Amino acid sequence: MKRRNPPANVIASRLTPGGYLTCWLALMFLVTPLTAQAAWYDPLVKFAQEFRTALIIIGGVVAVSSLVYVGVCWIISRMAGTMDTTMMDYMKHVGVIGAVGGAVSAATWAYSLWGGAISG
Repeated sequence: MKRRNPPANVIASRLTPGGYLTCWLALMFLVTPLTAQAAWYDPLVKFAQEFRTALIIIGGVVAVSSLVYVGVCWIISRMAGTMDTTMMDYMKHVGVIGAVGGAVSAATWAYSLWGGAISG
């Protein structure tokens, strides 16, 4: 079977004159004064901030609920004497929640290095 070599410039080979014109018209539209003022952008930013806040709240509720669940399972297994759930299971769960929270905090810090603002 003969192997076909891809073209050297894939984007240029797929960009038609109509697509090229569309890209230029979209770029020109985005830099016009009415669009550049970005008044249309404010509701989207507000929605994104509210959505982010909702995700943080939901994530916190899920994390605390799962910790309570594992804690209750640990207490029940101790009372029943089966030791299905131990303190080590609880500590592993705390470690997972800490790792996820730490990753989110590290991502927020890294984003702030380039001038981004996550909070507020």
